[in-house]
Amino acid sequence: MIRSAARLATPLLLALATFGMAAPAHADTPLTVGFGFGACTDDGLMPGKVNVDQFDCSAGASGGTGSYTYTFSGVAYASFVGYISPDDGWGMCNEGHHATVQVTVTDSAGATASAQTTFLCADL
Repeated sequence: MIRSAARLATPLLLALATFGMAAPAHADTPLTVGFGFGACTDDGLMPGKVNVDQFDCSAGASGGTGSYTYTFSGVAYASFVGYISPDDGWGMCNEGHHATVQVTVTDSAGATASAQTTFLCADL
């Protein structure tokens, strides 16, 4: 009886392992990226700088294939310094200006998508 159960279990386990190798569910949709409302927040004055604030921006990607790599860049009145998390960039902006930033996302297949947003760089 034990041998019969083992013989039946082997094909079942192989079948389940095959299903586990399927492509991600989002692989059939194009890669998209965007900033949500309020995605960039001014975090106050940059220590040791005059008229320069620090900020962070969060972006979200969907579709494409596999995992994502986020690359943030400043377009106008902003520059990025580093990352808080893989999808959240941190940087500096010129106080009193509308800063524009861009994010480019690359998926594991090499597809890219970009988005821009503008926010007021000011302590409110």
